[in-house]
Amino acid sequence: MLIEEEARTGGVLQIQELLRHPDDLANRLQLLKRKFTKESALVDAQLKTVMEQALHDQSVGLGVIEKALETTANVKNSLTTIDASWAISNNIKNYKEIKKISRTHQNFVATKELVEQFLQLNTQVKKIQKHLSQDASNPIGPADNLLFLHYQIQSLESLRNSTLAKSKRSPGDVLQVLNNYFRQVDNLIQQFEVYLWEVCKNTIALVKNGYTGAVLRLIKIIETEEKADEVAAVAEATMPVELLESARTIKSYRIRFFDVLRDSINAHINIIYETQKIDFSELPTSINSIIDDLKIINEQLSPRFPKKYNIFQFFVLEYHRSIYDMVATIISTKMEQPGSILTLLELVRDYYTNMRDRVGVGEELLEPRLLDDRENELILDYIQLVSQKLAEWLNTLLNNETADFLHRAGPPEVDGGGKYLLSGSVIVFQMFNQQIDVVAKSHKGSLVFDVVHECCVALEEYQSAWSRIVEFEYEKFCEKSAELAEGLPDYIVALANDCLKCTEFAEIMISRVESIMEDPFKTEAVMLMRNSLDGFMKIVRRAYQILIDITLSDIVPALIKFYCVEWYDIDLMRLVIGTFEDYCTDFQERMQDYIFTKYVNELQERFIILYLETLRNKYSKLKIPLATEKMRADLDTAVDFFKRYKAEKRVKAAFDVMQKLIVFIESTGSLLFLEFYTLWKSYPDIPLSFVKELLYKRDDLEKSTVKEVLELIETKVSEEKEQNPNLPVTLFSKFSAK
Repeated sequence: MLIEEEARTGGVLQIQELLRHPDDLANRLQLLKRKFTKESALVDAQLKTVMEQALHDQSVGLGVIEKALETTANVKNSLTTIDASWAISNNIKNYKEIKKISRTHQNFVATKELVEQFLQLNTQVKKIQKHLSQDASNPIGPADNLLFLHYQIQSLESLRNSTLAKSKRSPGDVLQVLNNYFRQVDNLIQQFEVYLWEVCKNTIALVKNGYTGAVLRLIKIIETEEKADEVAAVAEATMPVELLESARTIKSYRIRFFDVLRDSINAHINIIYETQKIDFSELPTSINSIIDDLKIINEQLSPRFPKKYNIFQFFVLEYHRSIYDMVATIISTKMEQPGSILTLLELVRDYYTNMRDRVGVGEELLEPRLLDDRENELILDYIQLVSQKLAEWLNTLLNNETADFLHRAGPPEVDGGGKYLLSGSVIVFQMFNQQIDVVAKSHKGSLVFDVVHECCVALEEYQSAWSRIVEFEYEKFCEKSAELAEGLPDYIVALANDCLKCTEFAEIMISRVESIMEDPFKTEAVMLMRNSLDGFMKIVRRAYQILIDITLSDIVPALIKFYCVEWYDIDLMRLVIGTFEDYCTDFQERMQDYIFTKYVNELQERFIILYLETLRNKYSKLKIPLATEKMRADLDTAVDFFKRYKAEKRVKAAFDVMQKLIVFIESTGSLLFLEFYTLWKSYPDIPLSFVKELLYKRDDLEKSTVKEVLELIETKVSEEKEQNPNLPVTLFSKFSAK
């Protein structure tokens, strides 16, 4: 009744909710009737179905109860029959004797079977031993006899256990004989287990070789032993010890199986580490081969194992833990080669990528983390190691190169074109390119920049060392030191050639860095390398300047006699040009063309300045017109020489100052001032003191005339400077002041 009341109350509330307004009776009543009619029909159908199912279930249940009653009655009748039979048997005459004879017969049959098994034991052991030895010689072979061997050995083991269990109350000497007799079975079991676990170690190799059947046989054996362990465990737990026919040892093959796999994985990783702990270049390849194995395990091995083994997950985690331990060991030891650190960083990055892409194992599942988040620390170690190694390599290189440079036991080596060379440039940039090669694979712009920076720092030290050595040797040359070895110019040529080669290598390296780097690091890296390139060019420039100094030092004895008594009697210019010819012939043959061109250009300019300065020699006299005639002859000789190496037009333009100076020196009267003005317009920085010296050295001018001309010159120069203070600078700016 309570349910009906609740239903009625709920219905009224629902009708109130649906028919809130009087108009709803007219507008919605028919619609609601149809709706509730459909819902009622649906509910009735569902109730009918439920009731039919309930009636069917009750009918089945009654049938089961009826059958159970029938079975119970049968059991009751059977028990009654057994009870009657037992009563009759107790009345049989000689029942005890018959029972004893029956048991004796059973024991005799069992003993007979045991004896037959004993007699066949040796033959059976030899047969099994033969098959076992053949298969054990190839643990990665097909293992066709694996199940046969296991069955036979398991049978022998059961025989041994059963026999020893039944004989445990026998005298000690009997037990000793039995134990000795079954020792061959024990040995056979040990040999089989060694072979079995060797097969287990080579599980992946078996799959690779196509012997998946061997893996299935291995699983079957493990499962069989597991079931036997379960039976033995139940028996041991539920039956008294004296009732147990055999005392089977719990073998736990599945646990041992995973232990063997774990040990084989650790051994595999350890072998990889031991063979590559000095040079890690092949380590990424080894790790890739492991990922290949995991792919095989996932695709071919895992489907053949029971799901409860989780064999793929086991291999993934064990390999990862072993790799983690190896990486931790590597990090804990001091890595001597910078490339080893980068190889390790690259290995870790690629490891996670390959594990995700190739075997579907995400980074979050691979714990603990390789490197333990010490990547930045390793990068700093790498940079420090690069700096240290570069310093060591360059120091060794400098010691070897500078030893040859300082001792100069013979001429420098020559390249295929006959140019002098040192081997430094090639070695230096080989080292740098090796570092760039290694670090470029890291795809880290900041790391590439740091390596470029360290290379540039090392180059700066390299350049500074060579600059000091060259200046040291040149100082000994200037001092005419007895310790100076022969051949300094040749070795300076070789050094200049080598530094020029360095600029070529630097340009190539700059292009390479630009191609592998992106801003903001690229711009700064290129700027650093440009500075290094400029450093080599400074050495080249200083080298050919020193060679010019050496060349000009050889002509000083002749130059100091120009415009003196000897000059008028001897062709001193021929001696000067002869010296130039000797040097230029040697240098053109042994010096790179670019450097030789620079050498000739600067030699010409500095010679012109020296030639001008010879007019200021202490005992010089200008005997007109003989002096100007000889000056023109000297000028022609000099021009003829330099135009061998330069365009004639450029040479004559360079010696134009001498041409104008000769015209000025030989001019007289009113032309004297005019020719000076022509000279001054072209070379407005010509010192007036120098002009004054020239005029007073002439033997054809009166002092009063000289004085008048000088007054005009000074006045005109002063006026011109006031009108145009920014006069051009010419070679007279390099004129030595007196």
